[in-house]
Amino acid sequence: MRVLWVLLFGLMCSVLNASESLLGVSAYTLAKVGRFEVESMQLGEYEIIVPYEVENAFLSFAGSQVNGIVGCNSFFAPYQAQGGGKVLVVGAGGLSRKMCASSIESNIEAIFAKNFYGRFIVQGSDELIELVGDNGFRIRLVPSLSLEP
Repeated sequence: MRVLWVLLFGLMCSVLNASESLLGVSAYTLAKVGRFEVESMQLGEYEIIVPYEVENAFLSFAGSQVNGIVGCNSFFAPYQAQGGGKVLVVGAGGLSRKMCASSIESNIEAIFAKNFYGRFIVQGSDELIELVGDNGFRIRLVPSLSLEP
């Protein structure tokens, strides 16, 4: 019986630790880590995995500004953390105007630019953060291993 209680206690602790890491991620984590690789985007039932060839798919969060490249052009927009950091609100953004080398880059950029605005719920863990938009758009970010700013 004592062994059963020990096993149950261990299971309970692991569940609590998992929920703590899930609850510990917030919009403030984005600014703290700084740079994230864009792993995928989802719009409705369609998931777009960013291919390896699109090497510059990243977002950097600093102060109240998000910058990055998702496709081939530089992206920039203001953002705010709300709801104790559980909500990220991205304002109207802009893009530089360079011709993309491939249609894959152009398509990924068009989907991103059209949908990365508004209110997003921040969820995930230290290894993966997902921004879930009110407009049905999801974007999955992983901390960058790159040493570039």
